Amino acid sequence: MVPASRLDRHSFSTLRTVAVALDVPPDWSILTQRYPEDHAVLLLDDDRERALTLAVAQAELASARFLVLAPLEPFADLASLGTVMRIVERLRAPNGCPWDREQTHASLRPHLLEEAYEALAALDAGDPARLRDELGDLLLQIALHAQLAREEGTFDANEVARRLNEKLIRRHPHVFAGKQVSSGGELLAQWERIKREEHGDEPKSLLGGVPRVLPALFAAERMQERAARVKLVPPRLDLPLDIDDEDFLGDLLFDIVAAAREAGFDAETALRAANERFAEHVTRVEERAAKDARALESYAPADMRKIWEETA
Repeated sequence: MVPASRLDRHSFSTLRTVAVALDVPPDWSILTQRYPEDHAVLLLDDDRERALTLAVAQAELASARFLVLAPLEPFADLASLGTVMRIVERLRAPNGCPWDREQTHASLRPHLLEEAYEALAALDAGDPARLRDELGDLLLQIALHAQLAREEGTFDANEVARRLNEKLIRRHPHVFAGKQVSSGGELLAQWERIKREEHGDEPKSLLGGVPRVLPALFAAERMQERAARVKLVPPRLDLPLDIDDEDFLGDLLFDIVAAAREAGFDAETALRAANERFAEHVTRVEERAAKDARALESYAPADMRKIWEETA
């Protein structure tokens, strides 16, 4: 790096203004996360300029009007998500890493799944440092898939970010558009309605977003959760159970698996089949609602129960 004492305005071939008006002081905690303390900065007053380091500049802001930072080298901006994509692009380049160059969407599939489970394990362990690192590994998988898509000409990381941001803003009108919601149930119904509107005339099943490759228990939870958003709560088996303790629930599930094994059944397969029966029944309910030209969330709970029974 060029010493600050040798810098002037012309040393900054590409300027990056961080704080324009010093009545709005820069957030130094953010700056020091992105830039080293010896990073070159330029303080500009009305009639003079001073080339300093970031560490010194904080104490010299009193009479300055502008703070300008020299750009970091492409692979030195380590706190930037953009650098992740630059590194992955370099790894995939002709003179990059042989392993990364030979990967495809299909070959990366088990790695994406493994990293997701490792992140979940870190979350369950309550270990923030481990979770941070595992989320980084998961981010690498996302970056690799985005880079592969860019090479194929289908989309890139910017398109991924744009579509996500558009979706988040569109699905939260109560946050970004001032729309009022009166209850959690209304909020969930709004979420489902917006999702269906996004697909226009294309029919979108209530359970369409639940991947069938999920573990059966996880899939069952997600399917029931989505059904509950439109007040679709099917009747349960009449079992004399009052579950109010997580340990008891765990033991109960464990005993069910044991009973299934002793009877010669595979609990995962049995639950997966039950999930499919539930999904087929939901499809019949959706067909009935379409015939009535009504949205699922427009039915009262009693009406939804009636339709469920009639479509059994």
